[in-house]
Amino acid sequence: MLKVLEDKLLQLLSWLRAGPAGKFLRWWTGELRQAMPSSWQQKLQHALRRTTLKVKDESLLVGVDENRALRNLEVFSMAQAASVQKQQVEDLLLNNELQEAPRVLLLDLETVLNREMKLPLAAESNLAQVLTFEMDRQTPFRASDVYFDWKITGRDTESNQLHLHLYVIPRTEADRIMSSVTDRGFNLTGVDIVDGDRTLGLNLLPAERRFRMVNRKARMNLALGAACVVLLVLVMAQSLYLRAHQVTELEAAITDVQGQAREVMEIKQQIDETSEAAGFLATRRAEVPLAIEVLADITEILPDDTYLDRLVITNSSVQLQGKSQNAQRLIELVNESALLDDAAFRGSTRLDARSGLEIFEVNATIVKAGTN
Repeated sequence: MLKVLEDKLLQLLSWLRAGPAGKFLRWWTGELRQAMPSSWQQKLQHALRRTTLKVKDESLLVGVDENRALRNLEVFSMAQAASVQKQQVEDLLLNNELQEAPRVLLLDLETVLNREMKLPLAAESNLAQVLTFEMDRQTPFRASDVYFDWKITGRDTESNQLHLHLYVIPRTEADRIMSSVTDRGFNLTGVDIVDGDRTLGLNLLPAERRFRMVNRKARMNLALGAACVVLLVLVMAQSLYLRAHQVTELEAAITDVQGQAREVMEIKQQIDETSEAAGFLATRRAEVPLAIEVLADITEILPDDTYLDRLVITNSSVQLQGKSQNAQRLIELVNESALLDDAAFRGSTRLDARSGLEIFEVNATIVKAGTN
C-alpha cells in the first residue's frame, strides 16, 4: 500500500513539473535567482552543496558538489577499518560544514548506459512509468533489473516531441558499489553521474531507498522563513482589515453626510418654495389691490341714493348689483375710480315698481398696479 502511494505521489510530482505550474515555477525561480545579488546567489549555492562519495580502485574519494562543480576534499584507502575511516570522513565533513549535507554516490559516465530518446510531449507528465514500459525496448535490460534516471534536453512543440537522455545502470553493479560505501556506515541520499569534473544532477537511486538527511539548519531556516511568511500574511491581513474597516467607517460617514445634505437640500427646497410663494403673494398683492381697498373705493364713489344688493370681488373684476335713482351715471363714476376701469352694464336697467329706483348690474375690471 505504501509503495502504491509513493508511486502515485511521484506521478503527481512528475505531472506538476511537466505541467504549466511546473514550467512557471521553474521560470519564476530562475528569474528570482538571477535577480538576487551575486553574494546571495553564492550563499544559496553554498547552502545546496552535496557531499560526494566515489569508489575508485581501492580508494574512497570524498568531495563536494557545489552548483554541479565537483571539488575533491580527501582520498581514503578502503583498506582501513570501516569505523576508523567513517570517523575520519565525519571529521572531514565537520571541518567543511558538510555534516548535514546530502551524501551522494558518484558513478563515472563510462560505467552507465546512456541513450538518447524521443518521446511524445504528452509522455512528460508520466515519464517514469513510460520509461519503465519502454525499458526492455530501448535497452538490453528489464526495468526491474536496473536503476535509471533521465535528463530532458529539449521540447520540440512543432513536431510534438520530447528529447531526453536516459541513464541506466544494472542493479547488481550499482548495489555492489553502494554496499562498499553503506557497509562503512555512510547512508546515501542518491546516486549521481560524474562527467569529468561536473555532475549531471541526476538521482538513479529509487525513492524508497534514499536516506533522508535531517538538516537542522535548513529546518531552522525553513521555520524562520515560514514564520516570516505567516507574519507577512498576518500583516497583510491586518492591513486589509484596517483598510476595510476604514472604508466601512468612511462609507458610514458619507452616508451620514449624505443624509444631512439631503435634509439641507429639503430645507433649502422648502425655503425656495416658501420664498417663491411669498414672492408670488407679494407680487399679486403689489399687482392687485386688496379686496378691502376695492370695497372702500366702491363705498366712496357710489352716491348716497345708490345701494347694493350684491357685490362680488374677484382677482380681476368686480360685479355690482343694486338700485339707484340714476343708474346711468354709475358707469362714469366707476371709470373715474383709480382701482376700477372698463365699467359696463350687464344687460339693461329696469325700474323697480315698489321703490321707483332703477335696478342695475355693473361689471368692472380691477386695475393692476402700474397700468394707469
